[in-house]
Amino acid sequence: MIEEQIEKKIADAYRVKFPVSREHHEKLINYIPGGATRSLSYFKPFPIHIDYGEGAFVFTPEGHKLLDVTNAYGAIVHGHGDPDVVKAVQAGIAGGSQYSSPTQGQYKLAKLLCERVPGFDRVRFLNSGTEATLFAMRTARAYAGKDKILKMVGGYHGTHDSVAASTKKNVITAGIPKGMTQDMLEVTFNDFDALEKKVRENASELAAVIMEPFLGAGGVVLPKKGYLEHVRKVTRDHKVLLIFDEIFSYRVDTGGCQKLWGVTPDLTTVGKVVGGGLPIGVFGGKKEIMNIYCHENTDRPLYHSGTFNGYETVMQAGYAALSKYDEKAVAYINGLGARLQEGLLKSIKTNGLKIQSNRIGSLLNLHFYNEPITTAEQVLKSEEKLHALMHLSLLNKGVFTIPRGLFILSTAMTNKEIDFLLDKIDETLKELLPLIQENYNHLLL
Repeated sequence: MIEEQIEKKIADAYRVKFPVSREHHEKLINYIPGGATRSLSYFKPFPIHIDYGEGAFVFTPEGHKLLDVTNAYGAIVHGHGDPDVVKAVQAGIAGGSQYSSPTQGQYKLAKLLCERVPGFDRVRFLNSGTEATLFAMRTARAYAGKDKILKMVGGYHGTHDSVAASTKKNVITAGIPKGMTQDMLEVTFNDFDALEKKVRENASELAAVIMEPFLGAGGVVLPKKGYLEHVRKVTRDHKVLLIFDEIFSYRVDTGGCQKLWGVTPDLTTVGKVVGGGLPIGVFGGKKEIMNIYCHENTDRPLYHSGTFNGYETVMQAGYAALSKYDEKAVAYINGLGARLQEGLLKSIKTNGLKIQSNRIGSLLNLHFYNEPITTAEQVLKSEEKLHALMHLSLLNKGVFTIPRGLFILSTAMTNKEIDFLLDKIDETLKELLPLIQENYNHLLL
């Protein structure tokens, strides 16, 4: 069988190239179940281990230098060890790092975010994207006095109970009580009529619609023309709040997708690049909504606290990273994304394939699917086996990437790195072509 031959060849080459990672994995599983403390980090035959990063590259314990197109699943935008971020972290930690008190660091980062993001009049800091969406939803419910939340099929909003139980592929939701999801509703992304019908039928009980402006973890699925405007109008007409989860999408513009596309929500969450590579979550929105937390505004403000909220070192790192992620930097990194997309589409065509590449800015997701992708349901049909083999093959060729075909760029990259990446993707497609021709001919032109 050609599939077994190619699979064995790629897996054997991986085992030979990364023996120390295997040794580390076999030690680690004695203390961390599965050998990875993050579900996304595990893959067969064993996950790769990274020693350190430098600029656009990471280095393995075997000494291999790999081009990093994971960039911490989007949290890193200036590459590893950016000197301005490092300097800010060093200064922050030298001063004590955290004081359980308001700081100038919080003021500077909050002010910068409110100046850049159209939907931010006021913000509050947390430590992860999961916390940010949890509190955005809690804020919406408290302000609206209603319990139901509507999300999109395939929309990813972290791992707290009410959003984790969804239709995302291979997500096991055991341990989540049914009561945590009874007030969660779902509709298909990009379905105009389904959204309007669901909101209209549930308006009296519906606090908010929470959505990514485009499906991020769901495959970089972009909204159809007019879709976001439609969601904004429907929610406003039925007095339902709109939450944009821009934790993943924020990097596409200095003010996120809401600035890029001119659609302003009531509440917004951001994170990832906002922390300069350190843990952060931010939620915020219109002044009248966020004043629910204001001690000057009410005797009983909504409670929100956390030991490391507004962690001063993170504030310093985030301000340093965002300050240099200006219009020029965004244009540069998005230009790299355009170069990657152009080259990849050319490679796909040259190899006689009919597969998809969804792209916005510096984010690109390849799909082993033969029609343009506009819904999460289509993403679920992308051929998993080919994704797994492509991932291992690229690691063998010096590219550290994400198993599901997601490529995330950094400002530390140049055209040289993009061209290297394109060469390796082309080599991998050629390596997989005999298998595609035998078992997946629906992916051929």
